[in-house]
Amino acid sequence: MDNQSEVTRLLHSAQAGDPDAMDEALRQMYAALHRLAGAQLRQNSSERTLSATALVNEAYLKVFGGSGSPAWENRGHLLGVAARAMREVLIDAARRRQAAKRPQHADRIELSEISGALTHDVDYAALAECLEALEQIDPRQANIVSMRFFVGLTAEQIASAMGISPATVQREWRLARAWLQRELQG
Repeated sequence: MDNQSEVTRLLHSAQAGDPDAMDEALRQMYAALHRLAGAQLRQNSSERTLSATALVNEAYLKVFGGSGSPAWENRGHLLGVAARAMREVLIDAARRRQAAKRPQHADRIELSEISGALTHDVDYAALAECLEALEQIDPRQANIVSMRFFVGLTAEQIASAMGISPATVQREWRLARAWLQRELQG
């Protein structure tokens, strides 16, 4: 995920009509997202139904499955869209598990990335509702939570992707984490 300017350059070339540039940008992003998905799934051992490849592939289909050619401003924009798609895939998988006749304790996940603020397990469905509400209040905070929790990016990586300072990311993360704790416990 260190080659931000190269991916951004490829995305701009693709928008100018170079189909090979889009292929290369997606290849580079796919490899990076696959590594992040693997790390995310290892952190959330309760997610047994998806492999890293399946998570990235389903997110890929969500991003590219529609008609038309999406236009991204830069690598950070593409990363944000991919993070949201991965979040939706994980939430959909959790909802499918919860729809089972007799849900088990294993159907709940621990939000290890937010564990400093949360004192109990939270399921993806509850998190999805809270993130949708947070997105209405502060879209930037919701995006930071998605990139931090669902993609596993550091504050520095998020800052670079969003074009803001790491201090701003950390401040927004603390605010979002406190808000999530209140909403998920209330």
